[in-house]
Amino acid sequence: MKIIKKELRLAIRERLVLLLGAIILMLMGVGLISSYRNFQEQQVAITKEQEQKRTEWLSQGDKHPHIAAHYGTYIFKPKSGLSIFDSGLDAFTGTSIYLEAHYQHEFMFRPAQDKGTMVRFGELTMAMALQVLMPLLIIILAFKSITQERESGTLRLMAAQGIRISTIVWGKVLAYSAILLLILLPVLLVIFLGITILNPPGLLAFSPWRLVFLLLVYAMYLFLFIAFSVYISLYSKTSRNALLKLLVFWVLVTVLVPKTVANMGKASYSLPSMHVFKGNIQTDIDNGLDGKTPRSLRIARLKEEYLKTYNVDSLHQLPFNFDGIIMQAGEEHGNQVYDVHWQRLQSIFEEQNRLFAYSSFLDPFIAVQRLSMAFSGTDMYTAVHFEDEVEQYRRTLVKKMNNDMAQNSRYGEFFEYKAGASLWEAIKEFNYTMPTMFKVLHAYRWELAGLSAWLFFALALLGTSASKKRWNL
Repeated sequence: MKIIKKELRLAIRERLVLLLGAIILMLMGVGLISSYRNFQEQQVAITKEQEQKRTEWLSQGDKHPHIAAHYGTYIFKPKSGLSIFDSGLDAFTGTSIYLEAHYQHEFMFRPAQDKGTMVRFGELTMAMALQVLMPLLIIILAFKSITQERESGTLRLMAAQGIRISTIVWGKVLAYSAILLLILLPVLLVIFLGITILNPPGLLAFSPWRLVFLLLVYAMYLFLFIAFSVYISLYSKTSRNALLKLLVFWVLVTVLVPKTVANMGKASYSLPSMHVFKGNIQTDIDNGLDGKTPRSLRIARLKEEYLKTYNVDSLHQLPFNFDGIIMQAGEEHGNQVYDVHWQRLQSIFEEQNRLFAYSSFLDPFIAVQRLSMAFSGTDMYTAVHFEDEVEQYRRTLVKKMNNDMAQNSRYGEFFEYKAGASLWEAIKEFNYTMPTMFKVLHAYRWELAGLSAWLFFALALLGTSASKKRWNL
């Protein structure tokens, strides 16, 4: 306890530490204000536009169901409250998507498009400050934790009094942990209380466990830097030597290794351009997945099947409008083709993500960065999950339009039949629910394992100080 009190007093007296801490807190505050303003603007716009598009869909008037399917509607991606803390990939995944028959459009209005190339270096958010800047503060605070005692001669005095080295090491570690807690606790409370109390309309509901795991992940990550800083200081001859080692470690962890892994993923698992991706889909829609079944052949087979099934000689004799059957068959064929190509694209994403996941065992920064986005609901897994849910909604909408056409109109008639408000109201408003915590934890199990491995490694290093027989006085 005396060691902890001493370190707290020294930290207060250390002007450089106080100055750096104040700068980091200021940057965190700027990031918080900026994130909240962006969040508020986007949330208001999304809520307003979603209500407007829903009103337009319900009030589109009487028209043919398939025309209504092409008239379509827009879906806007709701914001997660924790995106104020970590905006993640929200700037790159788009905010809205247009739904219509036959086509799977891409998401539009990506905020990153309006921010230039500087956005590639990352937005200034609370998460970025904790991941990059706070470890630097820890290094400045703790790099001379043991070396200073040795250089001033107090280490020799403590040895003469019979104080164990492990007691000093853990006293330093706990002291710096307490200092960080005093710095961060008020800020974190403001964020999380603001998210849970304000709760603006249209906000994505999230499990409280996301907050718990988010705090746990950052506690583990920052503890790693405290442990390594004290350990390096213990085994370094001078404070300057300790600082140099720790700064090299910080640069490797936060800059060089993540950039190298990203370049490896891009080179090893390259993604096709959007033009090529959509071109391949259209080719398979026109000619079939086997390249031998064009639309005319598929329609001929479908006609033969239905005439035989209902034992009639003409499509006019069928008890429904065969045009609606053709429309839905074409839609399902297009869906099948899209699923094949989308799965291929997802497999490339999975390979890239797997590379990053395994890299968590080499770099704790990669682990905490991905876990932070995952628990904040701003990661790629959540973005893909949302896109899949939207696609299922689009298919349900189009199928309902085509089925209504088949059941309530006659073959050969198109503009003569018109549906009304009752059909539009039958399409319920889209509501999105984030993946459960169990699914998120399973998707990021390797990142959790990697961060845990780093924690055990740090604890093991601290444990070796207890078995140190001789002090390097």
